[in-house]
Amino acid sequence: MIYEFYYWPTVQGRGEFVRLAMEEGRAQYLDVARGSGKGAGIAAMMRVLNGRAEKTPFAPAARHTR
Repeated sequence: MIYEFYYWPTVQGRGEFVRLAMEEGRAQYLDVARGSGKGAGIAAMMRVLNGRAEKTPFAPAARHTR
């Protein structure tokens, strides 16, 4: 599973704790806010906020797999 990481990149430090946790857990993720191309960047975030996104982001719940 690849997580799509949505956050405001212009607000310094807001996404850093989540990014660090994903890196530490070796989770695969796509940094939507800092990406480029279709489905990425501030334009992608605005589509979500304006209700025009193909899918709605969610906050994953922690699950133990062991």
